[in-house]
Amino acid sequence: MTARGGLFALLLIVAVAAAVLSFAALRDLALTCGFAAWLAWLLPVVVDAGAAAGSLVWLGGWAAEPARRFARALALGLLTLSVAANALGHGLEAYGLAPPWWVVVVVSAIAPAVLGAVVHLAVLVGRRRVDVPGVEEPHDDEVIDLEENGLSRWWETAQPVSEPSLTDRAQVLIAGGLGRRRLAKELGVTEHEARQLLEASRHTEDIDRVEEDAS
Repeated sequence: MTARGGLFALLLIVAVAAAVLSFAALRDLALTCGFAAWLAWLLPVVVDAGAAAGSLVWLGGWAAEPARRFARALALGLLTLSVAANALGHGLEAYGLAPPWWVVVVVSAIAPAVLGAVVHLAVLVGRRRVDVPGVEEPHDDEVIDLEENGLSRWWETAQPVSEPSLTDRAQVLIAGGLGRRRLAKELGVTEHEARQLLEASRHTEDIDRVEEDAS
């Protein structure tokens, strides 16, 4: 047997033993708090099944982040509750004490509280993401790798985006019908430079027209 196989075998033994002991302690606590004998075994089932459901969603990695956060809180909360209930049940049994009224109330409220929590978890798991018009969700193979400052880790090596040149801007404005003075004002140049840009644009249009006629 390999070390990994031995580890999983020991883990299985511990899990089975802990489950049996916890089951017995929670059942005895339910009996002490006035549950009927044929119903007392349901209390440990509710607690352990709820913790298992929370752990499955939390550690599975396939649910959305809100569902995983709630599942983590549910799993850790029920595990803490199980430990506390085990300790309380053994303490009452060892010293022959009757549970105070508030213990009976808390134990009686466990089942409906866990039911509500598991139903809420199921709703979170089944909830679809809201599609925002114009925003596409990334595919599984499109992983966005961000650093702590919110920038991509490729930010330092990415090529800077070049701004449009003066000629490019002039061509767009000239195509929109701007004259010499308005063009000079929009580009922040002199009227002489604006006139040169207009003449260059007309010369380019004439060349394009000749080439189209030749073709």
